[in-house]
Amino acid sequence: MKQLQDITLYYPNQGEEAKRFTSKQNIISDLYVHFLDGYKPPKTSRISIILSHSDDIKGYAGSILTVNAKFDESFFWNQSDRDQNKIILDTIHRVTALCAKEFNWDLRIFENAYNRVVEANFTFKIELPAKLSRNRKYKASILVEKNEKAALIFALFFNNQNELIKKVELLNTFNWSGFYKQLVKKYKWFDNSSFGLSIHKDQLIIKADLDEEKQVVLINPIGNTKEEIEGTLRQIIFNDFNSEKEKINWMNS
Repeated sequence: MKQLQDITLYYPNQGEEAKRFTSKQNIISDLYVHFLDGYKPPKTSRISIILSHSDDIKGYAGSILTVNAKFDESFFWNQSDRDQNKIILDTIHRVTALCAKEFNWDLRIFENAYNRVVEANFTFKIELPAKLSRNRKYKASILVEKNEKAALIFALFFNNQNELIKKVELLNTFNWSGFYKQLVKKYKWFDNSSFGLSIHKDQLIIKADLDEEKQVVLINPIGNTKEEIEGTLRQIIFNDFNSEKEKINWMNS
């Protein structure tokens, strides 16, 4: 049974406010979903929240549950940045609590996620489980730090006393949940000193080394051409698009 993949708040209008709101809710929602620790409400893979004038469960389309949520735009934009984050979190949690009551979900799991987002101060820093080096002298893990623009992926090296001895940036990529999660799906030690991301079955390796200051990128085409792997690398490096046309041209490059 797959976990709940996504909770998205849809802003009712277009324009710059919608872009700013989407960037903010992206952080809070992903953090909330992460702290559900893999919980999946029965028959539900996504929750789509339409910001509206009242709270109302609309129903399912397949495994996607749509819910209206009361939201005051004018009040929201007059608040501080932290209070805006709190309003987004409160809206998400109010909807999940409403659904938990309606569909008999485990409300305790959602309450725990809510409290952990507050404890994290709305900051997205997720460290993945550490792995032991082949010679058993070190441990290393992946850290994802996400902001409203991008996601930074780091390699963290520890000694056997679990003390951090090195932090190396591996990649500055896009902060879309379905994007960076795929990139960190497979991470490993490549030898006793290098650790990082394996993409496309080691055809693209982005790694850090205990003896190097910066990340190392290796392209090893096996099932794909070198040009295809280079294209993959270009497409996972963050770009700040100035227009939808720029984004489309980049996707087609």
